[in-house]
Amino acid sequence: MILTAANSRAKMTQSLQAFSASSGIKHTNILSTNPKTEKSKVQTYILHLAPAETSGYNVCPNAQNCKKICLHFAGNPVYMQAKQAARIRRTQALYIAPNEFMQTLVAAILHNVNKQPNTEPVAIRLNGTSDICWENIEFNIPAEFSRLLNVKFGVPGDYSGQWNIFALFQTMQQNIGRRLVWFYDYTKLSRNWEKCAALDYHLTFSFDGWNNTTNLRIAKRALESGVNVAAAFNIKKGKSLPTLADVSAIVGGENQTFLPVCDGDLTDFRPSDPTGGHIIGLRFKLPHGIAYTDTEKSAFCM
Repeated sequence: MILTAANSRAKMTQSLQAFSASSGIKHTNILSTNPKTEKSKVQTYILHLAPAETSGYNVCPNAQNCKKICLHFAGNPVYMQAKQAARIRRTQALYIAPNEFMQTLVAAILHNVNKQPNTEPVAIRLNGTSDICWENIEFNIPAEFSRLLNVKFGVPGDYSGQWNIFALFQTMQQNIGRRLVWFYDYTKLSRNWEKCAALDYHLTFSFDGWNNTTNLRIAKRALESGVNVAAAFNIKKGKSLPTLADVSAIVGGENQTFLPVCDGDLTDFRPSDPTGGHIIGLRFKLPHGIAYTDTEKSAFCM
């Protein structure tokens, strides 16, 4: 079924117009793309927030080694100040006006779905530069916004009520009869892996270095649950990754343990990775202007 909007130029609800006016956030500018995801065959859009505590709200509670080399600080210095200010506004808006923020995010996803040719689904990363348990965030959809989803974006059904974003899109897809979105993210948090999988939210655990003992404990539980673990390797661009990684220090036990390594730089579309607990290898990339010693690299990389 193709989404057919009765009026694609219909205005957003009054509450969302007021939210946009006060925050500068619109459904047309809240999501973005980047060179990493452009390698993926599935068109991918990312929500970038201000990482760690840079906005006044901690959106990366288990970050340690990755704070210093966060890709939030990468990019053209000419645009850095404006980029970081926009991410701070988004993060603050999420906490100050969560319902309006989440409604705007839903509209943004559908806006980008409707841009795709041949009804192809899009991929969405909600944690581009954050680590939030979106599966636990509930928000309200009033009747007025539910009607807007029908009229402006062509989504049939009544969506009034409380939702998390994954359950909402699962219901939309059931009503439409086809996939609209692939949701996926990297995380350093301990998650209910089974709940996320049931919500069709694909997670890859992110290794944060051998000196982050909390991260190692969660990595072990993730692997035991069949979740893949992404890790940086101190290998230059164009060089081959190892075929196996020694994860003995993660899984414990008396015997040495190796897991197969998949090249995570070939695509960022993690739902296409093999299942069952693999290492997703990423070549170490240092943002421009960041100093990082060989000792720090050794601690951070697998």
